[in-house]
Amino acid sequence: MSAGYTGVEQPITATQPTDPISIEELASPYENRQQRLKDEKYLQERDSGSDLDLEKSAPSPDLSDEYYKTDVFVDELTSKELIPNEAVTWNVDGDQSPFPEVAACVPNTDDPTLACNTVRAWILLTIFVIIFAGCNQFFGLRYPSLTIGYVVAQLLVFPIGRAWEKLPQRVVPLGPCSFYLNPGRFTVKEHALIVICVNLTAANAYAMGALVSIVSPVYWNRDYGPGFSFCYLLTTQALGFGLAGLSRRWLVYPAALIWPSSLASTVLFRALHEPQDPTPANGWTISRYRYFGFLTIGAFAWFWFPDYIWTSLSTFAFATWIAPNNQKVNTIFGMNSGLGLIPISFDWTQINYAGFPLTTPFYITCNAFAVVLFFYLFLSPILYYTNVWNSAYLPLLSSSTFDNTGKAYNISRVVDERLNFVVEKYEAYSPMYISMSYSLTYGLSFAAVTSIVIYTYLYNGKDIWAKFKNAKHGGEDIHKRLMASYKEVPDWWYGVLTAVVLGLGIFTIRYWDTELPVWGFIVVCFGMGVTLIVPEGILEGTTNQRIFLNIITELIAGYAWPGKAIANMMVKTYGYNAVKHGMDFAQDLKLGQYMKIPPRTLFFAQIYATLLATMTQTGVLRWMMGNIQDLCKPTNKDRFTCNGAKVVYNASIIWGTIGPQRMFQAGQTYSGLMYFFAIGPVCTVAVWLLYRRYPNSWIKYVNVPIFFNAAGNIPPANTTQYSLWFIFGFIFNYLIRTRAFAWWKRYNYLTQAAMDTGTALATIIIFFALSYNGIKLVWWGNTVGSDTADAKGTPWLHVAKGTHFGKGPGEF
Repeated sequence: MSAGYTGVEQPITATQPTDPISIEELASPYENRQQRLKDEKYLQERDSGSDLDLEKSAPSPDLSDEYYKTDVFVDELTSKELIPNEAVTWNVDGDQSPFPEVAACVPNTDDPTLACNTVRAWILLTIFVIIFAGCNQFFGLRYPSLTIGYVVAQLLVFPIGRAWEKLPQRVVPLGPCSFYLNPGRFTVKEHALIVICVNLTAANAYAMGALVSIVSPVYWNRDYGPGFSFCYLLTTQALGFGLAGLSRRWLVYPAALIWPSSLASTVLFRALHEPQDPTPANGWTISRYRYFGFLTIGAFAWFWFPDYIWTSLSTFAFATWIAPNNQKVNTIFGMNSGLGLIPISFDWTQINYAGFPLTTPFYITCNAFAVVLFFYLFLSPILYYTNVWNSAYLPLLSSSTFDNTGKAYNISRVVDERLNFVVEKYEAYSPMYISMSYSLTYGLSFAAVTSIVIYTYLYNGKDIWAKFKNAKHGGEDIHKRLMASYKEVPDWWYGVLTAVVLGLGIFTIRYWDTELPVWGFIVVCFGMGVTLIVPEGILEGTTNQRIFLNIITELIAGYAWPGKAIANMMVKTYGYNAVKHGMDFAQDLKLGQYMKIPPRTLFFAQIYATLLATMTQTGVLRWMMGNIQDLCKPTNKDRFTCNGAKVVYNASIIWGTIGPQRMFQAGQTYSGLMYFFAIGPVCTVAVWLLYRRYPNSWIKYVNVPIFFNAAGNIPPANTTQYSLWFIFGFIFNYLIRTRAFAWWKRYNYLTQAAMDTGTALATIIIFFALSYNGIKLVWWGNTVGSDTADAKGTPWLHVAKGTHFGKGPGEF
């Protein structure tokens, strides 16, 4: 690198619109309405936020007409949300994205001369990845745990980068590797590169719970050393990266895959770096930067109330305070073991728990709320109070497992001293029971997994095949065309990455005793990634939702390798992560496209950040194991009790040691849930046939995989959180979007980012200043709900002492 190097990756070409245009200008047909678009009066009306008037005056098009597949109307953009199978047919050749969400958040211009690949960016990237990965790993083993989100890094990096601009403009003389200590103005591309890498790697690794349960003497006590820890974490994190890269033509390049959760990040980058637009938006003239700042401060201040000062504001189940011992009242209105029928909460984390209401398309929120209404608010109380599956002896909503006396299932009673499953002990003890809500969630998850495959084939099959033959099928939107200024990452790079990670994964499961055969790793774990990465990616890229695969992986492993708990964990982490982290990688690639990050720079940065985070997490874990006394034991004085590892450990015994066949196969209590595997495809085909018959009816908004999967957080989530998700989605993504579209475009995604940021900052301060030191505020507002039937998980029916419900010893 020469002394004159500025850190800019030089462009090959420069393809940019000559004059940035707004979403309203794009909204009319390209040829027939050019004169109207140039009309000054129209532009003035547009800038003053007259979107609602345009909605009322413009005709509503019939999208089944071929003509309207290339002409985008204002009223369609403002009053209706675009469903994925329609989105892929729309014209994307204009100088603005046809999707209002993207047009509102992502600039349709690019400056290829902006610095990105600078020493400053790499130094800050290294520091923040190490700090965030290390801190999240350390506090992830503590209860209550703490996760520092990437949005904190997004805020902290900005002032540090700006301060770096004040350093002397000197060259660090390292021969061909010389560089400027201060490469100049801190750019939005440097900022985005750092944040993307922190977002990808900083969170506590999903496989960490399984790793701790394997190596900790409290659990499986199979410490294979730091080499195993590093290889296991790295391969579980990176197995899906290559698959996502090879799937870019389906997951990243199409304009229709907007990846809604990325838009909150882009709008925050713009608020921090760009000059503010002074034109009013439905009467609001406050700049995005000031709006974000004020709302962040407000969210920070308010969160102290539901999280510390008055915690009952978080779970505001006032009906249970009035009748604390009435089982039915507490089951219907409670928010711990009940349904939470009255959706009141003043806690942003509760509103955000089921899904991000401001960044999720409203029709998706409706699909999610529909399944909650039918299966949980309507069906589950009926099944519960009629004692189906003996569920009335258990709480209606609980993620725990129970025996036939209604007590927590005692795993130690069915295993020997070496934790091997003993059939005789099991038959002398009890079958395993789960709550009614948990049972329904299992069934719905079975239906979701099978439905997504059929759904993708029926709705997206032709487009997937066309893009397989030609990556540019369907056209390239302005953001993809602007990326032509940079060298793309060849597919063979991702192919090599996939082969390397796959080989390292085979080495990991073979060199150490993981109980998982090589064919199982390739066929089940890697095969699940190959099969589901595109269907799952299309689903999340368009709907902001993903299918929960952890249950299905445990089920498959339990049947394939009965009695092998470690193998069960291997399949769960590798199979689930091949898809989960693959989609995380694809989402960050899309964010990189939105922010116009040179693809090759981003490729190496993501791989480097993954390696760095894995080394950091491994080092922190090994240090904790050697220096924290009684780590993972309930008696640990600093509360490093490893609750996440305990959950994974118990699941490995349930699914791996005891096995799913003792719960789901013919003759067992929950065998009926297996029919959901067939219900998923049948419902998908039925809805598709109705959609083909009535393409412009409300049927087009029904997304069957989302319907079956969206409630997968229940339990521990309850219906209140889903109701709040629906209510806030209705307010922002329906009412405000249709009645104040200009405001929605400017502030909606920024509102989500500001509320998340203020809440995250308050969480960190409260944790370190108060919770970590055991400082509690005890008064009525913080204890009013602690002694109710809801808090105790009181069931409808009770087991007399010395008796049991269901089948007893020797009967199963």
